[in-house]
Amino acid sequence: RTLGLKCGSWTHRPWFSFQPRKTENMGKKEPVKEDKEEEEETAEPEDPPVVKELKEIDDKYLAIEREYEQELNILMLKFTKQQEPLLQQRSQMLMDKAKAESEEDKSFGTPACKDFWLQAMKNLPALEDLIEEWDEEVLMYCCDVQKSFLDDADPSKGFKLSFVFVENPFFTNEVLWKEFHLEEDSPYTGEQNCTKIQACEIDWKPGKDVTVERVQKKTKGGGAKKAKQKGKVNEEPRESFFREFFKTLIAGDKQSLEEVRDNPEMDMDDEDADAEEMLEMIMDNQRDIGDSVKNHLIPFAVRWYTGEAAPDDFDEDDEEEDDEDDEEEDVDDDEDDEPPKRAAAKKKGGKPAGAGEKEECKQQ
Repeated sequence: RTLGLKCGSWTHRPWFSFQPRKTENMGKKEPVKEDKEEEEETAEPEDPPVVKELKEIDDKYLAIEREYEQELNILMLKFTKQQEPLLQQRSQMLMDKAKAESEEDKSFGTPACKDFWLQAMKNLPALEDLIEEWDEEVLMYCCDVQKSFLDDADPSKGFKLSFVFVENPFFTNEVLWKEFHLEEDSPYTGEQNCTKIQACEIDWKPGKDVTVERVQKKTKGGGAKKAKQKGKVNEEPRESFFREFFKTLIAGDKQSLEEVRDNPEMDMDDEDADAEEMLEMIMDNQRDIGDSVKNHLIPFAVRWYTGEAAPDDFDEDDEEEDDEDDEEEDVDDDEDDEPPKRAAAKKKGGKPAGAGEKEECKQQ
């Protein structure tokens, strides 16, 4: 018990009642001390004086490098503006309906040279695997492909691709665009990261969306139920240039990561870690495709149309011969591994196994 003497509004307690008491608030500063110790342990050691001086030299060098990049950007913009009229002249020539070979050709994107952009894109290695059979009719209405910088003052921030279309039966958009947003990864390597890929929404006309396949809905049972469901179709997504190319991806974005996780083709053990790595790979691949369109297809489209710019492929006959040679080598290796008795085995008619086949090959 505490003994006290009350005097007026004050209560006097004996000396022993003023001993320090343990409270919950006591000791709160200790974690702060621990945090400071951890910071000291994790902090990078201070550079020696000579390293500091060397870094100052590096910084001066980098400043000159930045000045060089600015001058280079000015020079690039100067010559880009000189090239633009030539690309406009090419576009006007391709869209000249007076040079069309038939009345039907006048309704497509490049009447003077039908399917110009379709054929040029199919010959570009970066795009050839993206273009499906059902995409081709849509691309026949493409009249131009253009490029521009997101920021003329700093082209390193990214670029924009624009696919221009004439009026067509598939969508209402006059231009389908895609932007590539870039950020510097390190000033010492010059590498850039693609942080955002933004694409426009395609306004498909009813029943004309080539990115989906219309499948007859299957109905169990029969009678009135089957008759009621008859004629209904489901739209199932399918591979398409317009699906794969014109999609928005943002690094670290939840929706972008979910799309990667939900993709059945992605086999991931650690979904979170693998999804982030896979998204980064997909965005880097998309950026490479965009660079190829910007730097190769647009400037020299006619050479891609004719196939002159396309890399040389192996002749199909040569590939078939190589495959046959490989198969014969595999057969010979298998025969060498077999016991002598089996190697001497014969078919009916007295010929060794496979002898007739080799004779046929020689005759061919």
